[in-house]
Amino acid sequence: MKSYLIGITSFLVAANILLIVLVHRRFPFDAHFASAVVCLDWYLVLFFLLGHGQFQSFLETKLDQGLSRTFIFLLVLVVPYLIYVTGTDSFQWFPFLKLVLYILLPTLLFLTLRNFSERLLWQDALVILGLWLPLDFRWMRDVWVWPNNALAYSFNSLLASCLGVFLFVCLRRLGRVGYQYCFERRDWVIGVRNFLIFAPIAITIGIYSGFIALSKHFAYPWEIALSGAGIFIFIAIPEELLFRGIIQNFVERTFLKPTPALIVTSLIFGASHLNNGPKPDWRYFLLASIAGLFYGNAYTQTGKLLAPAIVHTLVDTFWRGFFRGT
Repeated sequence: MKSYLIGITSFLVAANILLIVLVHRRFPFDAHFASAVVCLDWYLVLFFLLGHGQFQSFLETKLDQGLSRTFIFLLVLVVPYLIYVTGTDSFQWFPFLKLVLYILLPTLLFLTLRNFSERLLWQDALVILGLWLPLDFRWMRDVWVWPNNALAYSFNSLLASCLGVFLFVCLRRLGRVGYQYCFERRDWVIGVRNFLIFAPIAITIGIYSGFIALSKHFAYPWEIALSGAGIFIFIAIPEELLFRGIIQNFVERTFLKPTPALIVTSLIFGASHLNNGPKPDWRYFLLASIAGLFYGNAYTQTGKLLAPAIVHTLVDTFWRGFFRGT
């Protein structure tokens, strides 16, 4: 655990230095900037701490000691927001209430259950929708005002991931979610293998359907590296947690067969991309559904989120670095 904490600290130091270097011309280092960085670091620490087995066990033990421990953790999720809005002079009651309800309502729903089934319950479905839809339909975007809602996606992704792990892993005790940052060689092998199989399929369909085209100017290596790191943390892990660690996991437990679970989850994943453009696009749905098959296959092979997150990161990074939408 000590080495894990050192790793988190080292990452935060490097990330903060890089952030200051990249944005110092656009944003002065003032109270607004500092409070946003503190909020971001707070959520990142929780994001990575929750990926350690000992910390998950620690929370589970504390939750067994009384209901107050649950609300203490919820308070830990709200405090960084209060730091953020205080430092950026952006506090408003309605966005604050939306944040509180987003955190509180799914938790209260789980607290009404005395016994958790291994299979999907209607309460599970409501909690999943409660975590997913407010972000997917951008209802939480105005919660993070400064600077011009530019940080809303990142903050909401981290918040939803931390809350999701807390609810399903620590409170509900759902098994095989696979949210642990313990990289193994097998994760990389399976992740890269699934990407190499999916890439030519996606490129062929994307180009011939007119959905994508080769970019006129490829990204620089440092841009690709930074983009990949951001995609892994803010897109790949949160989406794989929701669609593979929770939804595919539940569907497989309910139907007791991995293949139907893989197909159903991939179609749900594809449908979730229909509102990503100005209008629903069947090509986006098709490519995302096929991608979901490979992400889900990596999850099935390892029982962890790292392998599908690696595939997801490679797909999105490759797309952004070398292709453009049409």
